[in-house]
Amino acid sequence: MLDAAAGGSPVRREIQDVERALCVSTGTTDVHAALIAARHYLPGTGPLDDSVLATR
Repeated sequence: MLDAAAGGSPVRREIQDVERALCVSTGTTDVHAALIAARHYLPGTGPLDDSVLATR
């Protein structure tokens, strides 16, 4: 069984690498803030839009 929550698992290390890359690329230090910032780089999103889904 794969356990990403285990501190030494390869999956957990990969997740941590992605978190660090996201924080660096968005200029944040918190993964939650990085996710919010990354959403605003997506096409069709504005500064007050917190959704990533386009409306039709």
